[in-house]
Amino acid sequence: MTEDADKAGADALLIVTPYFIRPPQRGLDAYYLDLCKRTDRPVMIYHIPGRAAVNMTADTIGRIADQASKLVGIKHAINDLALVNELIVKLGAEFRIHVGLEELSFPMVCLGATGLMNAVGNLMPGPVAELYDATAAGDLARGRALHYQLYELNQAVFFDTNPIPMKYMMQRLGILPNELHRLPMVPTTPELQKRLDGVLARAGLI
Repeated sequence: MTEDADKAGADALLIVTPYFIRPPQRGLDAYYLDLCKRTDRPVMIYHIPGRAAVNMTADTIGRIADQASKLVGIKHAINDLALVNELIVKLGAEFRIHVGLEELSFPMVCLGATGLMNAVGNLMPGPVAELYDATAAGDLARGRALHYQLYELNQAVFFDTNPIPMKYMMQRLGILPNELHRLPMVPTTPELQKRLDGVLARAGLI
């Protein structure tokens, strides 16, 4: 898939940790080092233990970064601010840490995260971008205000397995033509639709 992405003209690669098999840390070392040898593109690790059941340590990520200059960062999608601290101390501010868990956008940027990969950006891209810009620039009062403005929407993404709520909200706002899912993902229930409609109404979107 990495080689196909190269041929298709991808600018960079976001590669999820190997799921299901739960490899040891030394296996993760070997996996990402091998992938970095197969591409000329910048590589980011997609760290999402809640879905992949694989945790990477700061030591492991540091070892890979030391040996593979193409590893430029990580999308960090778990409630673990300690790892953010460890990576910045170990690898410096130039190592790109992107927020992958919506509700941690504000605190992670405060610590030094350099970007957001935020599903709510599909619904309110302006406030999400402003939260990053304000916080990164040191305007913590504005960043905090936007954090709480977006907080209920950020929570709503996980009222059911993501992207079920997100696809419904995007369809409700006319961004998507339908709420199509591939099994085993299924559409929202009427009860969930009512709950999400309330979130969208309180956000001023409907």
